[in-house]
Amino acid sequence: MKIFICEQDPYKAKLIQDILGIYNYRLVTINQISDLFRKAHFQRPKVIVVDETFVEHAPHDFFRRLRKDPITAKIPVIFIKNKASKINLKDIDNLTEVVSEPFKIKNFRHFIDRWTIFRSLYLTN
Repeated sequence: MKIFICEQDPYKAKLIQDILGIYNYRLVTINQISDLFRKAHFQRPKVIVVDETFVEHAPHDFFRRLRKDPITAKIPVIFIKNKASKINLKDIDNLTEVVSEPFKIKNFRHFIDRWTIFRSLYLTN
């Protein structure tokens, strides 16, 4: 199962890779927004993990573009926001999970499983 990790900080990206790497996911690290959409057309991830710093300036524009693109429209997103963040992302859509840092490793694994294994239980039409 392929998971995209959208993170500009190489140390945070490595941390997320280390957390998820033990579960045998195929992880792809993305450094720029344009790379995300280009790679998503070819590799089709099951889940996209996005850190707040990746879309720091315009998170609503990022999610709007993500949901308008036919390839990425149905891909679940786990958005990691900083504890002191003032970004309000309530009610973006039903495919977005907002997680605050710091998060527990077992909870992070549960979020991945929620959108891969148990996806049909959490989607509402």
